[in-house]
Amino acid sequence: MTHPTPLRMAIVFALLASPLAARGDVINLIAGTTFKQGQGGAVRGQVTAESPSEVAVSLGNSTINVPTDQIESIEYQGQPASLQLAITSADAGRASDAITQYQKAATEAAGKAFVVEAAKFGEASTLADLALTEPERVKEALGKLTAFIQSYSKGRHVVPARVALARLQLHTEDYKGAEANIAELAKIPPGANNAAVLKARLLLKQGDAKGAAADLDRLIAAASDEPTRQVELKMVKAEALIAASKYDEAESLVRQVIAAAAPDDVLIQSKAYNTLGDCLSAAAKPKDALLAYLHVDLLYSKDKEEHPRALRRIEQVFRKLGQLPRAEEYSQRLKQEYPNSPWAKQAQG
Repeated sequence: MTHPTPLRMAIVFALLASPLAARGDVINLIAGTTFKQGQGGAVRGQVTAESPSEVAVSLGNSTINVPTDQIESIEYQGQPASLQLAITSADAGRASDAITQYQKAATEAAGKAFVVEAAKFGEASTLADLALTEPERVKEALGKLTAFIQSYSKGRHVVPARVALARLQLHTEDYKGAEANIAELAKIPPGANNAAVLKARLLLKQGDAKGAAADLDRLIAAASDEPTRQVELKMVKAEALIAASKYDEAESLVRQVIAAAAPDDVLIQSKAYNTLGDCLSAAAKPKDALLAYLHVDLLYSKDKEEHPRALRRIEQVFRKLGQLPRAEEYSQRLKQEYPNSPWAKQAQG
């Protein structure tokens, strides 16, 4: 039998005593966080409680309460490797793989309540994203989100779960369900801002552009120190302005968003360029609209919600310009790349 040498033993003890081995749970804070008690963009300790508004972290004899709106992610000590694999797959756009890994993680983390909750939320939210382009998954996604909200109504993920549910309800034109869900979201203190944005989107979907825009200026002004929320509010206002045929104002607002956002921020830029395209198209500027939509196709195709929308719009503009072969090209691309998308079902050819 081989006995460990003194050097090898010293290395083992050093590793056990290292900060990595003893770090506990790691709460990664959002970029530009206003939370001052983190070090190096994170808070390390033991998560002892989670709620919709904050996460309690034990650090020796003290406890730090970290607001949930300042949290990017949490790495739990002892979490299964399948959880990180799921996150990596979801970020890479491999939704089916991510869902499988989240399910595996929830099983492997039995007894670790916070990890199980995180895994189940990851599965439900990924499924909801998938359902936006694959209608046959809508029923399953709605079921998963509803069940999650019922099981974890006091948990850290209930606000993003209700937001995901509202997005899916608006997408499927379940306006009654969306209205009830948004009302519940507004009752949760961290969810009030999200509820205001979603309420405006609901009014837009119902054709009430004036009602949607009524409170947006006040909300935008109130969010002066929250750049991410300001962007979302400005995008909703731009959509309301387009619906009200105020194209110059809408275009100016969307271009502000594009200029302020990082060029590699796919989620903001893809939505903004598609909205810009809609604005220019409605303003009878098809060539300018085409350039906006092409930005999404060429630079932001990773956004699987906005990309099929851009392909459909490009097809429509080419038809309007009389360039039927190019229109047919994009029609076929849309059907091949997103065969189950509602946008593909609208495509001609």
